[in-house]
Amino acid sequence: MHHYKVRAHVLTAFGFLTQSDHYHDYELESSEPLEAFASRLASKGFLAPNGERWIMPGAIIWIEPK
Repeated sequence: MHHYKVRAHVLTAFGFLTQSDHYHDYELESSEPLEAFASRLASKGFLAPNGERWIMPGAIIWIEPK
């Protein structure tokens, strides 16, 4: 099992006014190697581990092995 940290851009109500970017890191596990895992996320996105939102592919900033 591989462990990955995925950083995603988060829109905030005041982000437009402050011109600042906000990010959230997700820790995910997969049996896929990094390239296959990143390719799948880049095409489909993923459900946040808490299940409250779907992270769209365009919001993913980077993926790194842990």
